[in-house]
Amino acid sequence: MSRFNFQFSNFRYKYFFFLLAGIILSCTSFSQIVRNNYSLNAIDSSLKDDSLMKSEILPYKIKADKIMNEVLAYSDQVLKGNQPEGLLGDFMSDLILKSAKEHCADTCSVDICILNNGGMRNPLPKGNITRDNIFQFMPYENEMVVLFIKGSDVSDILNFIANKGGIPVAGLRMKIKYQMPSDVMIGDKPFDENKTYTIVTSDYLANGGDNMTFFLKATKKINLGIKLRDAIINYLQDETKKGNSINVKTDGRIQIVK
Repeated sequence: MSRFNFQFSNFRYKYFFFLLAGIILSCTSFSQIVRNNYSLNAIDSSLKDDSLMKSEILPYKIKADKIMNEVLAYSDQVLKGNQPEGLLGDFMSDLILKSAKEHCADTCSVDICILNNGGMRNPLPKGNITRDNIFQFMPYENEMVVLFIKGSDVSDILNFIANKGGIPVAGLRMKIKYQMPSDVMIGDKPFDENKTYTIVTSDYLANGGDNMTFFLKATKKINLGIKLRDAIINYLQDETKKGNSINVKTDGRIQIVK
C-alpha cells in the first residue's frame, strides 16, 4: 500500500492539506471509496482519479504555485553549511543579526547572533532563489528572540561552540584550539566575562533546544515577534530592490588552530 508522505512543516503541503480536508469531507464519493459496510478499505494505486476533486483543487494549486515560485533574489553561488564556518551559516546569522538590530533599536542593542546548523534544512541554490526555496530551507515557524546573558554564562556558550567545532554565528569571532575557545572578540572588543551580552537566536534554541540549555539562564528575554523565515524573505527582497545579488564570503570568524 502506498503512503502519503507529506512534510506538514512545508507551507505548500500544509496549504493543500487543509484544502483537501475540506473538499474530502464534502465529497460523498470519498466516503464511498473508504467505507464499505463500516470497514475501511486500503487507499492505494488501484483507486481511480477523482476528477471532481482535481477540478476543485486546480485553482488553488495554480495560486499556491504562483506564490511559491516567486523569485526573491539571485545568488552568485550555492550556499551550503559547513564547519567551523560555512557560506550558509554566515549568510543566515549575518542577516538575522542585522534584522534584530533594526527591530530592536529602540529597546535594546544586539551583540551576537547564534544559530544551529540543524535549523537550516537545505542549501540555497546558485541562480534564482524562490519563496519555495526559502520554505524548504527554513520550514519551521521559529521566531527571533533576544536574550540578555551574563558573561560568565556566555563562557558556557563559547565552550559549546568550540566543542561542536563551530556553529553559525555573527558579531563574534573566535579560535578553537583543542576544542577550547581562545582569542574571542565580540564586536570589535575582547570578550569580557564581567559584561552582560545580548544574543539573538530562535525561540526554539532560546528554550534549550539542540542542547543549548545555557540560554535558559538568560536574565531577560525579548520576543521580537518576527519569524526567521520572514526576516530572510524581507532581506532577499530588499537586496533585489537595491539591485544586489547574493554573494557571501567566509571571513574566518571561527577558526580551528593547532
